[in-house]
Amino acid sequence: MDKILLPRCIPSSVIEKKVLAAIIVGILVGLAGGYALSSTIAPKTVQTAEEETIVVPIGALLLLSGAQESYGKRGQAALQLAIEDVNRYAEEIGSPFRFKLLPEDTRTDPQTAVSKLQSLASLGVKVVIGPYTSAETAAVKNFADANHIVVISPASISSNLAIPGDYIFRLIVPSKIIGYTLAKAVRDKGYVKAAVIYRDDAWGSDLYKVFKDRFEELGGRVVGIPYAPKAQDLSAEVAKLSDVASRLGEGTAVVAITFEKDGLQILTLAAKDPVLSKMQWFGSSAIVGSDKIKDEVGEIAVRLGGLISPLYTPPKTPDEEKFVERFKKLYGEAPDSFSMNAYDALWLAALTIMQVGKYDGEAVAKALIPVSWRTYGITGRLWLDENGDRIGGRCGLWKIVKTPEGYKWVQVGEYDSVLDKITWTEG
Repeated sequence: MDKILLPRCIPSSVIEKKVLAAIIVGILVGLAGGYALSSTIAPKTVQTAEEETIVVPIGALLLLSGAQESYGKRGQAALQLAIEDVNRYAEEIGSPFRFKLLPEDTRTDPQTAVSKLQSLASLGVKVVIGPYTSAETAAVKNFADANHIVVISPASISSNLAIPGDYIFRLIVPSKIIGYTLAKAVRDKGYVKAAVIYRDDAWGSDLYKVFKDRFEELGGRVVGIPYAPKAQDLSAEVAKLSDVASRLGEGTAVVAITFEKDGLQILTLAAKDPVLSKMQWFGSSAIVGSDKIKDEVGEIAVRLGGLISPLYTPPKTPDEEKFVERFKKLYGEAPDSFSMNAYDALWLAALTIMQVGKYDGEAVAKALIPVSWRTYGITGRLWLDENGDRIGGRCGLWKIVKTPEGYKWVQVGEYDSVLDKITWTEG
């Protein structure tokens, strides 16, 4: 049987299960007279011969179809593993809480995300993992805040969502780190000008601005071409990109801030363009690990320099390595960083619920940051800042390469924001 990977609490390196069980039971006993779990707000209480079990629904807003669907499917698999592991852990320590996953498909659409969150709320859900995109997360924010629903995104990076005291939490480094990594990578590779095509939504526009500001601070010049998120034909925008790249001239790189589906079309069009097909391309955090990009346009990506792209990458630890091997054994592929963030997000939510002793959005929101500071996961420290965003200063760089087994994403560097330096592991 696979070993269960459990987040570790910082204060006392190893806490005996019996001690932790006593702490949780003590919290529940102390609060027993102070609240009631109403059937209208969710948890289902199941009476057993040994104890009263409280079944807690955890919602999941996932990209199961649409522009980023391959990420959503891996995310759902990682969350199901987390549910199994958390429930095993809860049973071992004597906690009455058990957790049930309620996944919903947002179709990578902000309004659908709002509708799905409303549906989950009607079922009594008070904690949700997801959405993935910044546009979706921004769209659900008002409803989540008004209804005290804790939303923990494993992938949303927009700086516009860094707001203290709300119900939005994000277990990924912000756009500042991602954008700085991308700007430094382009400069490191010897380019002083950048022609950028970017998705004109909450995520793409924000990342473009961060990249542009930082690249210009580093002495470079940037010209951007936005495109509408729902555009079906991007040939006009790619033609504009070609014209911009041509006019910028020598020393110019192309940067594509796209989603998976958009990126496929842009790269396919670029491969036929006499200017763009001969240039070095860089990508964005939303395509790293994409099976569709790798499998459908891998040859094109390699001809364009591998599509070097930044993404928060968990540190290599024994727990991370064991989880990756376990995931590959079960599902036949490696998990991406977003999936591992989702796994840890569910653990963080469950540990917080067990510590506050009740399934209440307001109580969980108040406790989530303090609990994060005492918790490690498979992605490392889960520390959240005052905005509810992950604290971290490192970011990996990935590109597509051709191997005897086919095209694959490989890590080729890591950015350290403290030193403002990239350590390249491949040329």
